Amino acid sequence: MLSRQFSKFAKFLSFLVLLILCLTAATNTTFAQAPTDGSQNFSIKLHSTYTVTATGRTLVEQKFTITNKTPELFVSKYGIVVSSTNLSNVEITHNGKALEPSISKNKGQTSIGVTFADPVVGEGKSNELIIHYSDQDLALISGKILEINIPKLSDHYQYQNYQLELRVPSIFDTPSRINPSNFALRQDGDYNVITYNDLGEQSVSAIFGHKQLFDLKLNYYLHNPTSQTALTQITLPPETPHQKVHYLHLEPMPKDIKEDQDGNFIATYEIPANNSFYVELLAQVTLTLNPDPLIAFSPVLPDHLQEQKFWEISHQSIAAASEPLESVKSIYDFTVDTLHYTSRPIDQNFDRLGAAAALRETNLFEATCQEFTDLFIALARQKNLAARRLVGIAYSNNEELRPSNLTGDILHTWPEFYDSEEQAWQRVDPTWEKTTGGVDYFNNFDLNHIVLAINGVSSTLPYPAGSYLGEADEQNKKIYLDFSKEEYSLPTPSFAADLIPKTLYGVPIPGNYELQIINQTGKVWYFTDLRLSSASLDIVVDQKQASRKILPFAKISLPFSVYNRGATDEAPTIKVDLLLQEGQSSSYEFEVTTSLQLALPATDQILLVGGGLIVLTLLAGSLFLLGRFLTHSLRRQGQKLEEESHKLQAISTSLKENSKNDRTSGQNRTPSPRQ
Repeated sequence: MLSRQFSKFAKFLSFLVLLILCLTAATNTTFAQAPTDGSQNFSIKLHSTYTVTATGRTLVEQKFTITNKTPELFVSKYGIVVSSTNLSNVEITHNGKALEPSISKNKGQTSIGVTFADPVVGEGKSNELIIHYSDQDLALISGKILEINIPKLSDHYQYQNYQLELRVPSIFDTPSRINPSNFALRQDGDYNVITYNDLGEQSVSAIFGHKQLFDLKLNYYLHNPTSQTALTQITLPPETPHQKVHYLHLEPMPKDIKEDQDGNFIATYEIPANNSFYVELLAQVTLTLNPDPLIAFSPVLPDHLQEQKFWEISHQSIAAASEPLESVKSIYDFTVDTLHYTSRPIDQNFDRLGAAAALRETNLFEATCQEFTDLFIALARQKNLAARRLVGIAYSNNEELRPSNLTGDILHTWPEFYDSEEQAWQRVDPTWEKTTGGVDYFNNFDLNHIVLAINGVSSTLPYPAGSYLGEADEQNKKIYLDFSKEEYSLPTPSFAADLIPKTLYGVPIPGNYELQIINQTGKVWYFTDLRLSSASLDIVVDQKQASRKILPFAKISLPFSVYNRGATDEAPTIKVDLLLQEGQSSSYEFEVTTSLQLALPATDQILLVGGGLIVLTLLAGSLFLLGRFLTHSLRRQGQKLEEESHKLQAISTSLKENSKNDRTSGQNRTPSPRQ
């Protein structure tokens, strides 16, 4: 009787343990927390083999060795959760015997469970459970790149040992990047085999290939409903150390293209009154794993630490959340652990909550990529770490694992922070780490994120492509992306140069010019030197205006002044040399007029000349007023003389008339005797 009761009690305990293990065991990802009694009563080892095919399908073998630590407890059921719904051909064997799996799929996950037909009982006895399946989501062949991401085990502490073997066809060569770095590499027939002896809690990320090429087409709708000509600006895809752009076609051409403080390429267009038109851009975008040393990172600005709309660093909830966080990695982990990606469909009208609102309990399970990004940035800035927002396109082959919503022209956002040790902006994606169940997007970035706009000085501006549309334009697709079938040859440098005399109130300033250089290609060119020289002249360049690059279809202006060194009969000339980082050069020669040598900066000379002109103007005005005063004075004196003359004439006339009368009366009198 006592034996039967003990047997029932043992079975009851084993059932409880099995139920716990069924909920907590994992392969490439799991989301439950394992209780301590599972590891106390069983020893579990896992050996995972991932074999990637030439088509990108991954054959997975998960081999579990479960050893009893007690004589009375045993395992009769086991289960795993895989963060993918693209599983097929699931097969299970228990101690060499095939069993029927129980499979269910929900919210991007697949649960696989099994009941053992012959449980193994006894201390030190082992169960060998092997689960085979095919997974379409672990490996991604995109263009010329093979990318493999194996998530970490969330319950890694259950396993006394976790070995992983990754087999990749040798046609993909050796990986250009693989993490963690403590792997062993060997050749096994037609496969390169990467092995880890004890992976622990780490995920595996491998990329085969050094760069990814995309063909990109963007449409911008520009509309001016007013009765006057208007100016508007659009954001073109920028070039960064990890992203090169080659504009193949831009129609119509803008008035100008400038770079803003965050490195955005801003094109200015003039729209006629009551008019509208589309701007179409065709470009090839090249993404690289390693930053191009020829392209400098944009500088860190004080604004990258300031509070902005959606980044409420002074809010009580943000301050409280950031207090225990001591590093940028802890900020990233907090963001990933706290927020949960929304299960609702996302459309263009999905509201952006901002960092503070994202932390409200009612919103924790309604986060999109915007909330993950905004929370990371707000927490980083609250800890005085420079951070900003990237908006763009993230290529994905699985919207459940890596949501991008590109089919609806809804862009993806992700943050970056400035690493002061590396002196570089580091990109991270907490959204995709969350949705993939633990793929490391902090230490390992991919070749699938294309930047369309950088928001740092402002949390909302500039607007990226996809934001420029009218009311009747909602249904028109504005973003097209595809892998490049070929790499377009880069254009040869082609520039137009012009020398423009500087003027003040329309009067040319001797020896002062502005050099304009126009890029006639769709490529960004970087200068090692922009040199002005002359055999007979001294040249002073305004270094504050000097640029080290010129944007596609854009122009740069360089003010300078020239002075004579001495008398010469030849017409003075200057030579302009453009020396590019790629090694090419271009030269131009111009005739100039010179001014006297002045030991003043060009800006002071302009002020001096301008002041001289002002003095001359004032002097001329004074002389003009003096002349008018003298004229009026002479005129008044002339009028007085004329009046006196009239009086004299009147007196003279009167005298003449009196004399005539006297002569007439004398003809009737006797003349007096001569004395």
